[in-house]
Amino acid sequence: MARPRVRLVVTADDFGYCPRRDEGIVEAFLAGAVTSVSLLVNGATAESAAELARRHQIPTGLHANLSEGRPIGPACHGVSSLLSPEGFFLGKMGFREAVAAEDVSFSEVRKCGKSWRPS
Repeated sequence: MARPRVRLVVTADDFGYCPRRDEGIVEAFLAGAVTSVSLLVNGATAESAAELARRHQIPTGLHANLSEGRPIGPACHGVSSLLSPEGFFLGKMGFREAVAAEDVSFSEVRKCGKSWRPS
């Protein structure tokens, strides 16, 4: 009996974070070490990273992010338990601390998450 073929999928995270990371991810894809990317849609270089993915035909998913940068969807704007007074996400440690202190409203997390679904 033939054995099923095993395929390993290696997804590079945070595509769109910065130019150097994006360049390294593209190099890894072209070398065959990476099979797909997750685009950090609110990252500093998200638009240019998306163009790189198109140009090199890199399979791309979206990176859901509730911890760094600014929110991009209107459903997350003004969400007080997830954002600093300046309108930025709390950062990885800030988010963890807010969850541990039970300061995060999970109904607000669901509200933001629903806005990421295709319409």
